[in-house]
Amino acid sequence: MAFFNKLGIQSKLISLVLLVSLLSILLTGLVSYTSSRSSMTEAAYNQLLGLRNARAQAIETFFNTLQEHTLTLSYQTMVVDAINQFKPAVQTLNDSRLAPAQMQELENYYAQEIIPKLKQNIGGNPTVPTYFPPTAAAQYLNYYYTAKNPYPAEREKLINAGDGSDYSKIHEQFHNRFRVVAQVFDYYDIFLIDIDTGVVLYSVTKEIDFGTNLKTGPFSDSGLARAYEMVRKSRDPEFVGMIDFEQYQPTYGKPSAFVGTTVFDGDEFTGALVIQIPSDRIDQIMNANEKWEEVGLGKTGETYLVGPDNLLRSTTRFFIEDPEAYFKTLGREGGPTDQIALMKSAQTPLLIQQDKTVSTQNALNGKSGIDSHADYRGVAVLGAYQPIKLGDFDWALIAKMDQNEIFKGIRDLTKRLLVSAAILVPLITLLSIWLAKSFLTPIRKLMAGTHEIAAGNSDVEVHVKSQDEFGELANSFNTMAKTLHEKELAIQSQMQENDRLLLTILPPKAAERMKSGEQDIADSYPNVTVLYATLEGFNSLSAELSPEQAIVLLNEVIGAFDEAAEQFGVEKLRSMGSTYLAVCGLSVPRVDHAKRTVDFALAMLTIVRRFSQKQGVDLSLDIGIHTGPIAAGVVGKRQFNYEVWGETINIARGIHQSPGQNVIQVTKSVVDGLQGLYHFQQVADIAVKGRGKLPVWEVTPLAAFAAEAGVREA
Repeated sequence: MAFFNKLGIQSKLISLVLLVSLLSILLTGLVSYTSSRSSMTEAAYNQLLGLRNARAQAIETFFNTLQEHTLTLSYQTMVVDAINQFKPAVQTLNDSRLAPAQMQELENYYAQEIIPKLKQNIGGNPTVPTYFPPTAAAQYLNYYYTAKNPYPAEREKLINAGDGSDYSKIHEQFHNRFRVVAQVFDYYDIFLIDIDTGVVLYSVTKEIDFGTNLKTGPFSDSGLARAYEMVRKSRDPEFVGMIDFEQYQPTYGKPSAFVGTTVFDGDEFTGALVIQIPSDRIDQIMNANEKWEEVGLGKTGETYLVGPDNLLRSTTRFFIEDPEAYFKTLGREGGPTDQIALMKSAQTPLLIQQDKTVSTQNALNGKSGIDSHADYRGVAVLGAYQPIKLGDFDWALIAKMDQNEIFKGIRDLTKRLLVSAAILVPLITLLSIWLAKSFLTPIRKLMAGTHEIAAGNSDVEVHVKSQDEFGELANSFNTMAKTLHEKELAIQSQMQENDRLLLTILPPKAAERMKSGEQDIADSYPNVTVLYATLEGFNSLSAELSPEQAIVLLNEVIGAFDEAAEQFGVEKLRSMGSTYLAVCGLSVPRVDHAKRTVDFALAMLTIVRRFSQKQGVDLSLDIGIHTGPIAAGVVGKRQFNYEVWGETINIARGIHQSPGQNVIQVTKSVVDGLQGLYHFQQVADIAVKGRGKLPVWEVTPLAAFAAEAGVREA
């Protein structure tokens, strides 16, 4: 410090300017890097948590609905009757031996069609004797319904094999109904099994497991056999159990899961109903129908499931997008060559690709959380994980995104800072020399401080160490600057209070633009979901009531709607009399805005039903929902409101009316986004002004639809 004090003013100024500039660049870069990385990390984690939760809810809903439907189906008369009639028919077939020529045809079918596909998909050296049906009934059914089926690519189309057997007559009676159930609910197969013998009495798809004995036959160690054994041991009319995904030989090693339940004829335990679920349904949910970027997963994000054996239960995004690149990445990271070869042969990573990351292990141990780790490819990612409980076993659900993609902006910022520093340091050096020559006296420092205040920066202090008149002048200047700064802080505090009041009227972005002096404020939102509802019956009811009574009733209903909207993350735009307008995805972007809106509409129906029952009135709702773009902006000059408009609102309003009561009607954009989560029944097209007739669907929860379908069939 003593050495520094001996330097001339010019040298001091040059040194100080260079030091301050370099420290500013360093600190600015460090703060920018730290803040940006923290913000990006937090945003990525929040996004991954939202995606993880949405996928968890979707997969749990799928399996809960599946189990409920399986149990409901087991109580159907057609299931009980089919088992009772198929049993003696199959027993009779044990006396119907195939002719030698027919037996040879069946053996050739196994040798030429079945065994080659098994070798390709499951490896090893399968042989015909290993899988050939041992009983006469199984051989008979395999021959007529599998090997000789006139529809080899769609064997479920065969209604009657034309062999004249009692079995075929019974099959003709029941098959079409079971086939429709499998098609409507997208089941791969439906099995009816004799609970006493373990014989597969019926199958929709007629694979080589048709007619076999699950106790002693070639598939006695398969997932289907374990599902049958699980049902057989339960003897509980309300039992529903699930067998985890595993390679299933009758479908050429394709991963399949099984859901099974008991079938009773009165008090008699007569059979087992088992539904085969392919992995495709799980992939559709976990991969968002391959619309990764649209749901917020960017170019490297994905969600997938891992079983308790650390093997994948859903197909990874990278395999779907580019299998060859996927295999190359695994090879570079030292992936087992035998596993890679098997995945290439089977054309799937399911039940082959391992994931033993820390996130997966935590989820399988029942924990939920977020972390950064190297994924199954060896690539650094940020991820969110949680357990999924399904029956007696647990899966891990992982949502992740590559760190390279998440932090790309930070890397670009770092490069720009380094380039800026390389340019600024020489410039600052030259500038400091020029400043040193310019500011040689304390009076020039005071002038610079005065200029700072004139420019609007009142937080200024001039440092002059001399004890002469210039020092006193500097002290007086600093006192004046401090007084100005305190007044400026008071003004800023008042402005902040004004800003707070403005935010109670307008969204934050609109408020900022208004404060900046912008006159006409409007924005477009490319993808939101709009709900338009009318409370039917209120106008006629209000005619019978006093205005005070009518407003009390209306406030109670609208208030309940508002609470439900807040619960589901839906924004109320306005209510006018008996109409209600709301939107999801406007102020707060949401990946699942369509689902939130439909769930909110279902809650509105529940509110109206309860209110009508409580008050003894007859009110109902007409609801229209449409997904699309809208515009929004500030309307008014002295007294202003935040308004929305656009064709999306017009369509929601145009389709909301229905001949029925308490009906939710949606457009194709909503159906496409929520397929598989609800039941959609297309109804008559509705004419919308400016658009002509539009196709419209009525939406109901899958569980409610399944229960209603069960009642109709019973």
